[in-house]
Amino acid sequence: MKSAAIANNELARLTALDEYNILDTLAEQAYDQLTELASSVCGTPVALISLIDEKRQWFKSHHGLDAQETPREIAFCSHAIHHDELFEIPDSREDERFHDNPLVTGPTQVIFYAGAPLVTPSGLRLGTLCVIDHKPSYLTALQKRQLLIIAQQVVTQLELRKAGQIQHDLLAQSRSLEQSLLLTKSLEAKNKELEQFVYTVSHDLKSPLVTINGFTSMLAKELSAYTTEKQKHRFQRILENLTHMGDLLTNLLALSRVMKAEISKAPIDLTTLIEQNWQRLMTGYKELEVELVLTKPLHAIWANQTLLSQCIENLLSNAIRYRSAEQDLTLKIYTEELEDSVSLFISDNGIGIAKSDQKRAFNVFEQINPGKGTGIGLSLVKATMGKHNGSVSLVSELGQGSCFELRFPKT
Repeated sequence: MKSAAIANNELARLTALDEYNILDTLAEQAYDQLTELASSVCGTPVALISLIDEKRQWFKSHHGLDAQETPREIAFCSHAIHHDELFEIPDSREDERFHDNPLVTGPTQVIFYAGAPLVTPSGLRLGTLCVIDHKPSYLTALQKRQLLIIAQQVVTQLELRKAGQIQHDLLAQSRSLEQSLLLTKSLEAKNKELEQFVYTVSHDLKSPLVTINGFTSMLAKELSAYTTEKQKHRFQRILENLTHMGDLLTNLLALSRVMKAEISKAPIDLTTLIEQNWQRLMTGYKELEVELVLTKPLHAIWANQTLLSQCIENLLSNAIRYRSAEQDLTLKIYTEELEDSVSLFISDNGIGIAKSDQKRAFNVFEQINPGKGTGIGLSLVKATMGKHNGSVSLVSELGQGSCFELRFPKT
C-alpha cells in the first residue's frame, strides 16, 4: 500500500477547510441529497462527501456506508485531491497503490472508486465527492461529467454556509456596536471587510449557480428518456434547491448593499410608491382574491425611496406568502404622524406569528414557517430602518394576522 504524499500547499488547504467550520457537524439534507443523486447517476451503492483533515478523512455525507471517518493514510481521497480532474480506479486489486489497502481487503471492499475534487474558489482541494462499488467498474463520459457537476454543487453549499456564518457574525457585531459607544476604527475596518466579503461571495456565486442550474436542466432533459420517475424527482429537487439558493443569494446581496450603503433621503409620496409596488407584485398573483385598503391621505415620509420600496415589497410579499387558507386576504395600510416621527402601518389578516417567535423573526436566516422564503426579508427591513435611524415593530397573534409599524424620524 502506498499512502498519498502531502502537497506543498497543505497548510493553506487545512486553513481553508477550517474556515468552513464544517468538520464534525451533523448530517444535513442538502448534502445527503447530493450523495444520493451521485449514487443514482453513477449506479454505485456508495457515494461520499469526503473532507481530508490533517490525520483523517471525514464524511459530511455517507450514502451506503456506515462509517463517519477513516485514517487519512488509507484514504483513496488523499490521492484524489492531487488531481484537478476526476480520479478513477477501475479495479483497486490490480493497482499497486491500493491492492493491499485495508479498505480493499477488509469488509468495506472498495474495488471501484471515482472521486471528483471539491475545489474552492481559490483553487484549494478540500476533499472529494466520490462513488464506490464492490466490484470492478468504470464511469461513462456522461457520468464523469455529471459527477463533476454535482461536486460543484457541494462546493456551492459550502460557500453558502460560509457566507451565512460571516453575515451572522457581522450582524451580531453590528447589534453589539449599536448598544455601545466604544466603536473603534479597527472594528469599523473589520466590519467593512466582512461586508465586502459577503457581498463578493454572494455576487461571485451567482454566475456558477446559473451555470449549474443550466447544466442540471440540460442533463435532466437529455436523460429524460432513460431515467426512472424516482430519478426525475431527484433532478426536480435539485432544481428547486438551486432556485432557492438563487433567491437566497439575491437577498444576501440586497442585505449587504443596505449594510454598506450611505443613504440619501427625500420626501416620499407613499400612495404612489405603494400602488406601484402592489401592481408589480400582483402580476404574479393574478388569480388571488385580495383587498388592498389605503387610508388616504398617507403622510409623506422622509426616506430613501429605493430602500423604502424594498421594505414595502418585502412586507407585502410576506402578507401574500403567509395568508390564511380560510379567508380572502385583506391588507390595510395607513400612517400616523407624531411630533418628531411618521409611522407607516401595514396590517394583514394572515396566519400571524406567535409571540414567542416575534423577536427572532427579524434575525437573519430565521424562518418561522420552514420551507417558505429565505429568512432574510425581515432582516432587510430591520437593517433599512436602522439606516434611517428609525425602527420596526410587530404586533401579531396566531390566526389573527400581523401589523408592522415602520417609524421614520422627521429629520
